[in-house]
Amino acid sequence: MESLHKMDPIEKMEIVIKESWNIFKCKFMNERFNVTKEAPFQHHLANIIKSVGDLYCFSRTEMFLVDLETKIDNIKQKTKFVDITCYFYKDGKVTSKGAIELKFKKKSQGADDFARIDSYVDIEALEKCLDYGFNVAYFGMITDNSIYTRKSAERTTGEIFSMRNGYTAPVNTPISNPNCKGRSEVVVTLKYPHEFTWNSIDMHNYLLLPVHKHSLK
Repeated sequence: MESLHKMDPIEKMEIVIKESWNIFKCKFMNERFNVTKEAPFQHHLANIIKSVGDLYCFSRTEMFLVDLETKIDNIKQKTKFVDITCYFYKDGKVTSKGAIELKFKKKSQGADDFARIDSYVDIEALEKCLDYGFNVAYFGMITDNSIYTRKSAERTTGEIFSMRNGYTAPVNTPISNPNCKGRSEVVVTLKYPHEFTWNSIDMHNYLLLPVHKHSLK
């Protein structure tokens, strides 16, 4: 109990996000939520994060806040709206900041090539958030389409922007597919290694990818 009381606020943020993800998964799997697209996914997860974060405020001077669609300027010379951001405060000052990007993709929606590329764009943006003062960043995805978790044919978007289980995206290497109409001009360059580790339960596949600097964690 003493170690919990003295926990570093960045470590607390990590715990809050991971515990909230696990709680959301349990509720989702038991159909507590009717989630069929990204907006309710974002809304319900944010509510859980707020509840869990409040539990980790141990003194009267601590506070935990959650925002949706936070505007972050100058992400590759553009404005980015991050799905969920969360903050621990103590004595009126921010002690840790977390950023989360989410994807919810059903097999019936198709367009998995776009989803892969957009996921890489989100991960790259989360790396930028770390450079801009955020301490913790995660990319989360839920899908009933196992195509994302498997190896794809060579030279396809599915292999160039691979998200297959156990895959580590290349670092400091421009990633693009000029042959993908609608995303042909998108180029992503990741600074840090990230390994895709999926958890498949019943009919859905779950990914919570920590976006850390320098090393895999």
